[in-house]
Formats: sequence, structure tokens, C-alpha cells
Amino acid sequence: MRNLAIILLSMAVLTPSLTEAQDRFEIIHEDIIQQLDLLRASASMERGLLMMPDPTPSQLEYDVIRYDIDIAIDHILQRVEGRIGIEFESLVDGFLTMDIDTDPVLEILSVTASGYGELSWVNGGSILQIELPGPLATGEPFSLDIYYQGYPAGAAHPGLFFRSYDGAPVIYSLSEPWSARTWYPCKDYPDDKALFDIRLAVDPLLTATSNGEFIGVSDTTHWGAPYRRFQWKENYPMANYLFSVTASDYVLLEEPWVYAPGETMMVTNYVYPSKIAQATEDFNIQVPVLDFFSSIFGLYPFVDEKYGIAHCAIGGGMEHQTLTSYGAALTLGSHKYDYIWVHELAHQWFGDMVTCSDWVNIWLNEGWASYSEALWFEHIEGAVKLRSYMETKDTPHLWDGPVMRDPDNDDPWYYFNIVVYHKGAWVLHMLRHVLGDGTFFTATQAYLEDSRYRFSYADTDDMRQVYEDHYDASLSWFFDQWLTREDRPVYSLTWNVFEAGGETHLSCAITQTQAIPYMMPVDMRITTTSGVIDTILWIDESQESFAIITFDPVTSVEIDPDHWILCDVELNLTGSDEAPLMPFLGQNIPNPFNPVTTIEFGLEAEGRITLDIFDVNGRLVRKLASGYFPAGYHTLSWKGLADDGSKVNSGVYFYRLTSGTGTINRKMVLLR
Repeated sequence: MRNLAIILLSMAVLTPSLTEAQDRFEIIHEDIIQQLDLLRASASMERGLLMMPDPTPSQLEYDVIRYDIDIAIDHILQRVEGRIGIEFESLVDGFLTMDIDTDPVLEILSVTASGYGELSWVNGGSILQIELPGPLATGEPFSLDIYYQGYPAGAAHPGLFFRSYDGAPVIYSLSEPWSARTWYPCKDYPDDKALFDIRLAVDPLLTATSNGEFIGVSDTTHWGAPYRRFQWKENYPMANYLFSVTASDYVLLEEPWVYAPGETMMVTNYVYPSKIAQATEDFNIQVPVLDFFSSIFGLYPFVDEKYGIAHCAIGGGMEHQTLTSYGAALTLGSHKYDYIWVHELAHQWFGDMVTCSDWVNIWLNEGWASYSEALWFEHIEGAVKLRSYMETKDTPHLWDGPVMRDPDNDDPWYYFNIVVYHKGAWVLHMLRHVLGDGTFFTATQAYLEDSRYRFSYADTDDMRQVYEDHYDASLSWFFDQWLTREDRPVYSLTWNVFEAGGETHLSCAITQTQAIPYMMPVDMRITTTSGVIDTILWIDESQESFAIITFDPVTSVEIDPDHWILCDVELNLTGSDEAPLMPFLGQNIPNPFNPVTTIEFGLEAEGRITLDIFDVNGRLVRKLASGYFPAGYHTLSWKGLADDGSKVNSGVYFYRLTSGTGTINRKMVLLR
């Protein structure tokens, strides 16, 4: 690790003596353990009907601006006590009763407000209801303080955990999706993001880390014993599930990231002392990945604070804002789990800076982070690696339900089924191919930089609309099918070659064998004795046929040859040398094109036809042909000109053959 600084955070000069502090680590109170078991049982019964919570009417009427958190955590008795200050503003006139999420394992001691003393409140176990001194007007701010204590490990779905590593205590939070309320009272929904002032008091032998910038450390006392209080400050709005606590015996590994001339951010990793060598090796990717993601997504969003990881006792990673909680078991010194480190960093853009509006839309977080893994490996190893990596995420046997989750499911882990990770990544992979790299990455940066969503939240429609603005056409057809359906297209390809008019023709029939057809542009690769022809077919019917002049004998035909679509392909070769039934309208060659493309059509009998070209808004751009044509095959060229001779813009166009037997439509793309 270049310019690596190693800072020892545990020092023998701390008081009380090392021996006394170690003795405190070993104390076990059986009566407290019994209380925790009882709390866990009662909480499980009470929370059984409260899973997948919805905000109360009161919670829809106020917006939290800032949390001022000052708490102490006792790892021995697994308890917490402290104060939660909440600054908020009313969203309605006459706001008087405030609901706060909490949990039966927390005991509310008092609720106060400066200048008013103690307020009236009722703790219903899962909701703390507070009566304000008087009604608030729309936009009027107010602040109050909640004093509480409790044993959060006893919650049915705890958000604060107590473990050990190498004999040292480990405290860490894991609040996603809705377990923040089990260790501090808050408004526990991802669409209400707030600033955080954080003070964490822990045993003197431990270092407590959290989000944002480090302010300082001071001595204090809790439960009659000395503690150290670590102060952090998160200056960017943050969802409650991203508020992080990790505390243990840490060594700080630091590395500077020069993100612009004269501008540096420290990458800070809090690792276990026994993992220094492995961490030094594994984390030497962090600066290159920060560089790469900043180049395609925009500058790392918390660059004036920090990024890093803190070791804890989880089996993966959790993207807490500016400081990922990271399983020590992943740090082997072999780069085996680089993809997890990359995944968690990507969440700083997708999930932390722009947060999903609710858990139905969790794929916006996890799909993007998963696809970012593939983008990183493509960056360092190329297109072949991109394809093979995405194929490892084609795991339908593990998928439960669609990508867009059911809002009424009562299992919190339902929202984190692998489908939102793997198929979510595939949705983005396919979207990239539909739009093209230029439009896709430009739209991605625009989405992340949009002031409506940056350091705020978004849902799927919000993201879709940004991409539509850059695609210059609706994408509802794409998102609707891939996010709400559980099947996939199965393309059955039948092809043959025949001679007509002294030229070699390829006839293709493509059938979608699943119940309802998908709409997709599908790559076709035709290999002839003289080379390769690549084109794109617009397929949206259960059965479609195409004919293309190849000029040379065809040796193979592939659809989706580079596996850009989440589909299955069945191939059939008829061996027939007979022309297909007509009329037909072939896919233009080449497609996309610039400046000219060729369109082939065929008639089984002489007749009058028109061949018209339309833009995405349905406006007639060019009447390419109109009149009588004999039976057989015909080719026309379009040079991207309108009827008045002017050049048309780049974009999607539709061409339509109208004959006495009906109409056939195809889609093509002009890229100037």
C-alpha cells in the first residue's frame, strides 16, 4: 500500500489499568443474559405483526433535519444509554403529535425540549408518541431530546451486535432494512435522510468509528466506569440504516488518494492487529477503484470526508456511509474478495448518495453495486471478462420473485433475495446495450448529479425518466418487462439459405417460446465465407421472420452472440433451399448505420406497396417507396435524409412496409 501509515489506536497509557479493563471484558451476569432471553422472546411476539413497517400518518407530516446522537455502549452487558436529539420541521400546518420508531427492548426515560422542559409522551413499544408544546406551521422547525436505555441485542431483528475477535470485544451495527429503531429511537425509513452529529462512548480499550469526519476523542464516565467518547460528524444527509457504529481494538491503515492536482482524501481502514499484512495487500486496489468509479460515475461523493472500512464480525460487507463495515474473514491477503470491496464502494454512489425511496426499489442499490463489480473487472481485464462475469450472475434457480419487490411481504430478508442483486445487475447490463455505452454512461452521471436525487432518494421511475431524457424515447417497455416479470425470453432460431435473382439470401424465423413475448433489440451475427455481418433485429412478437441478402454462402447464424440479453437460445437449421413465404420486410443492413443502410423486402405477387420511415414520435420522415412492384425480392437504400433532402438527426427510426396483405414494421438506429 503506497504511502501507508499505520497508527496504533490502543495505548497502554489509558486508564483504568490494562488489567482492570481486561477483567471488565470477562464479567458475565447470568441474570442479565436471562433478561435478554425474555426480552428477545417477548420482542419476537410483539414484532411479529410489525414487520415491513409503514410510516404512520404522523411520520408523513414531518421531515428530520438532523440527529444529535450521544450514546454509550457497554459491550459486557450489551446495553446502551444516552440521548437522541432530533431537529425536524413540519410539513403541514397544525402539526402537534410526533411519532418516533422504537422497539420494546428500549426504555424511554424522558423527552424534553429546550425552553419547555419535559414533554408529554406515550411509549407504545414500537412507536413513541410525543405531544409537542403547540402546533407547528408548515416549514416550522423544532428540536427535542429523547433520553433512553436498553438492551438492543434482545430485539427480534437487532441492529446492534456484540461479538469478539482475537479475544477483543467487537461492537457493530447492521440496521438494514429497518432495525435502526432497535438501538436508537428514530424515524426509520430510507426516504427521510438527515445530518448526523455522533458521540459514541465505549470502553477505554476500544476505538469507536462512525460516519463522516472524525472530530475528536475525550474521556467520560458511564455506569460508574471510565469510557472514551469518540465524536464524528456526517455533513451529508444519511438514511438511518446507514448510520454506523463499529468499535474494537483497531489499527488504522491510511492511504492518501490524490483525486485532483493538489487535492487529497485519506482512505482510512480500521483493521484488527492480526490482519495488518493481509489488509495491506488486499486494500491496494482501493485507490485504482476510486479513480475508476469517479471517472464513470462522477467524483466520489464524500470526498471532503473519507472512505474506508472497519473490520467487524459479519460475513460480507455493509455500505455504511463513508465507512463500510467489512468482515475480517474477507481479508485474506489474496484478493479473493475484491468483488465485495468493489461492491461496497459502489454503494457510496448507489444507495448512500442516492438512496432507494423504499425497499420495493432496493434493486437500485444492489443491482447497481453488483453491476459495478462487472464494470471494474471489464476495466482491468476487458470485454471477455465482462461477459464471463455477468454469466456467473445468471442464476435463475436462486431467484425468488421479480426484481421489483412486493410491498406487502412481511419477511425483511425477502427484500434482499439474490434476484435484486444478480438480475438487477442484468437489467442494467441490458439497458447499457439498448442505449449504447455513450448514452448509458452519460445518463448514469446525469442521474447521480440530478439535484432532485443527489444526497436524497429516488425510485425506479425517477431513474427511468433520466435515461429516457437521454434516449429520447420511452423506456417503459424495457423496465416494465424486466423488473416485474419472472420469466425470460427463449428464442428459437430457424434459418436457411436460398438463391433468388442470382443472389444469396438468408431466411430466418425467430420464435419466442415463452407465454408472453418480450420486446428487445436482439443482436444477430451472420458468418459467411467472406466475413461477419452484425445487425440488430427488433423482436417483439411470438413469431417473426427476416430475410437478408448475404451475397456469400452462410456458415453460421447466431442471435445474442455476446450474451447481452438474459435469455435462452435454441438453434435449428432447416437445410432448405426454398425461399420463405412472402411478403416480408428484412432488417436493415447495417444496423446501427451511418450514413447509409439497405432495406430488403419481398412480395409473393405483383402489387402496390409503400415503404415509409417514421421518427419515434410517429412523424413521417421519408417516403422511401410508393408504387407497383413485381413479385420477388427488392432492395432500397436510405441515406438518412428526409423528404426535403435535409439530414435527419441520430436516433431511433421505424420503417413500415404496407401492401395489399397488411403492414410490417421494423426498427433501425442512425448514429451520426
